[in-house]
Amino acid sequence: MLERMRAYFDLQAKLREQALESSRLTIRASAKAIAAIHRGDVKAAEAFIAEAKEGLNSLAKLTADAPELAESGIVLSAQQEYGEAEIVKAAILEGKLLEVDEIGIPFKPYLAALADAAGELRRHILDSIRANEIERAEATLKLMEKIFEFLMEFDYADAVLPGMKRRQDMVRQVLERTRGDLTLALRQQRLERALEKRGG
Repeated sequence: MLERMRAYFDLQAKLREQALESSRLTIRASAKAIAAIHRGDVKAAEAFIAEAKEGLNSLAKLTADAPELAESGIVLSAQQEYGEAEIVKAAILEGKLLEVDEIGIPFKPYLAALADAAGELRRHILDSIRANEIERAEATLKLMEKIFEFLMEFDYADAVLPGMKRRQDMVRQVLERTRGDLTLALRQQRLERALEKRGG
């Protein structure tokens, strides 16, 4: 019995180490993809997302042999980061929000990824304002509003959906700050146009 139990736990330890490696690969590649999207380097972003997807596929194979890993932070963090990269890419490049089935991750990491994506969309809006692309910023703000409205539909205890209330509050704050920034930019734009008309 002792040998059987040790063999079992040795295998669990080995699978966990392999899962950690795949998870780290996925998280790193996802972060690089988001950075590339903000730089406007679409080709690099797609390559990093493909790399992250490979890491997720490796995790899927590992969890088939060790189902208890499927709900672990190791796997959920990787799924969340990958989901965030996919959501940010589609939102910024295509102006749409991907649904959970389009990304292929479970519900919990999808919701967490949506919440985190709101912060990246704020960054994109500020970049758009600096580039004087106000219409682009307005379109992205509408996506942020959709994310917030969607997340507010999930009113569950932490035991069912851990961290959701905190994420809802975070997205609300990010949205309010971004809306304020965009309002100021719109006022500035109107003022500049009015001055130009007078000057003309």
